[in-house]
Amino acid sequence: MRLESTTQHTGRRRLTVAFVAVGVALAAVGSSSTSTGLASQSPATASAAPSLLGRKVDPGQPVPMEIITDRSGDLAQKGYTGQGIDIALVDSGVSPVRGLDMPGKIVYGPDLSNEGGQPNLANLDTFGHGTHLAGIIAGNDGNEVGGVATGGRIVSVKVAGVTGATDVAQIVAGIDWVVEHKNDNGLNIRVLNLSLGMPGVVSSVGDPLSAAVERAWRAGIVVVAAAGNRGNNSNGVDSPAISPYVIAVGATDSYNTDGKKDEISPWSSGGSGVRSPDVVAPGRSIMSFRVPGSMLDQAYPAARVGDTYFLGSGTSQAAAAVSGFVAMVLSKQGDLTPDQVKYLFMDGAKKVKSGSDRTMGRGRIDPKDAASHTKDAGKAPLQNFPAALPGATGTTWTGGGWNGASWSGGTWSGASWSGTSWSGASWSGGVWSGASWSSASWSGASWSGASWSGASWSGASWSGASWSGASWSGASWAGASWAGAAWLGADWS
Repeated sequence: MRLESTTQHTGRRRLTVAFVAVGVALAAVGSSSTSTGLASQSPATASAAPSLLGRKVDPGQPVPMEIITDRSGDLAQKGYTGQGIDIALVDSGVSPVRGLDMPGKIVYGPDLSNEGGQPNLANLDTFGHGTHLAGIIAGNDGNEVGGVATGGRIVSVKVAGVTGATDVAQIVAGIDWVVEHKNDNGLNIRVLNLSLGMPGVVSSVGDPLSAAVERAWRAGIVVVAAAGNRGNNSNGVDSPAISPYVIAVGATDSYNTDGKKDEISPWSSGGSGVRSPDVVAPGRSIMSFRVPGSMLDQAYPAARVGDTYFLGSGTSQAAAAVSGFVAMVLSKQGDLTPDQVKYLFMDGAKKVKSGSDRTMGRGRIDPKDAASHTKDAGKAPLQNFPAALPGATGTTWTGGGWNGASWSGGTWSGASWSGTSWSGASWSGGVWSGASWSSASWSGASWSGASWSGASWSGASWSGASWSGASWSGASWAGASWAGAAWLGADWS
């Protein structure tokens, strides 16, 4: 898939970047580090100045996680922090930065990217997208970033390397792995976050990515997908958000806790008469973890907040917030089905003044309301839409190919990309293969802990015939390039 990234009014050439992350596009926030508001402070000073990171900030300033997390009311105080819930993140990997480096916080699934065979890069987030989202979902550095579901655990399945490029087969394989191993060896994967998207898919029927997420849904996994960053008048959400089964998430500009002044982000994709976002969540200028030296970090230095944090805008970030809230509700009542979870969040959503049904769906999420009405889960209707692959009603692939348009031109849900070009020799040198990515901090014991590299995970269960056979790979999935599809990030600001 590809991201059409442009610098804004600078005369620089238009950029075409593979694998645009849904919600990580970084728009420049200014030429100096002080433009982010907190960058000029030391971490100690920033933590001592809650007025800068309180429950209300001015537009254009970094949006602290409190603006998002306070919307859950007292759920965390009651102990519903996502504990016991695993959230699968099929993305560009997760690096063990501070706030995600606690023992047991990250479980590393297979690295299906082109960096999977490189010991100094495998599982690491050389792109910089997945780590930002992981921080929103469940990170906690004890300072400025406390994610939504701090008690939850991230299961990282890496499908893209430094350029953000991947392939539809890798995406489907990652989702398939999540389904096959959702309860293996102590795992309890109940949520799947997909902050990526493919535009131009007018129906979920016949769409392979929709088929993959519907399989996960039937397996009891709540799938949260970014709607896309193609604007309120885009007349359609991206795939896999186009599947009517999943929770499709749009984005709002949110600068205070209560959400009453939220506005639909102008780059958040609007729907059509067939499919629109189900709910919206904060997605503008969200401050989460930075991956020093990653592609996005080097391309958008103005998005840095001090030495530790990074700003990102897009439906990617909004989807990550919803994934965290879903984990919180599931930690309160673990027997909820995906249909029931979706019903609770949609039924409790609040209207956004600037929104329409096509841009906001049912409205901004209210996790406190959803959690307080779990007793009403039995009212949830059973979703019974046409399957993406007719006849595929179980949790296994039964063959059938897809022969549509190639997977090019999609997005990692980002509305605009500004700043330095990602392409060229500057991204092929020692930055990505030298000491900075192979030092003890990244490749030592702390990094090689809970990974799927042991004997129990190298057999036929996922690396043998069932993993590479005709059941989901081979001719029916081969050749469909995802190069350039979008990671649904609007901008990095």
